[in-house]
Amino acid sequence: MTAMEQMAAFPDFAAAGTQPAGAVRSIQGEQTDHTGGARPRASDDDVDAYVDGVSDEVLACRERGRHLFPTIRQAGIHFTGVDETGLLLRRLRCGCCRLAVKVEKWEGTQAGGRTRFRRVASTLEYRVGTDGQQYLAPSGSGFMTPRQVGDSIASKALSGATLAAVQRAAAEAATTADDPADPAAAGADAAVTGS
Repeated sequence: MTAMEQMAAFPDFAAAGTQPAGAVRSIQGEQTDHTGGARPRASDDDVDAYVDGVSDEVLACRERGRHLFPTIRQAGIHFTGVDETGLLLRRLRCGCCRLAVKVEKWEGTQAGGRTRFRRVASTLEYRVGTDGQQYLAPSGSGFMTPRQVGDSIASKALSGATLAAVQRAAAEAATTADDPADPAAAGADAAVTGS
């Protein structure tokens, strides 16, 4: 196949060929071209309003950046239905926020008297809580990163304190961290060293 035929067969590559020589493109970068640019980030005010309106459990999942779904050993393997293509459906609810449901699609095969199962797809669905609480931010507020959520939580926890007071407390904590009789310092050292 000639270069011209390749360009005609793969127009995405042809468009990518307009980049400067030596430019490296990631898969994510190519996908961004298709979506028309990067997703807009939520403003600090939108994140703060979201953090004020949801439970600590939802904030834990948001700040962590992932949900806590039980493993097969913890929850067992129970299928809740069959989809239109014959794949088995398994649903798992997040053990922390209880608003996210992972829907797994499994297929079973039989070969030589042995049955094997494998997960072929997985998606997330979000439910509305009994109190009307939602995991997803309101439409139009932009994409919220775990860092933005954590920054908002920290800012709210430290509200009312001056920057100088926080710096002074951190400096005092650093001097007492060297004291082996301080149980809080021992825990901090264990967390830092991994022991």
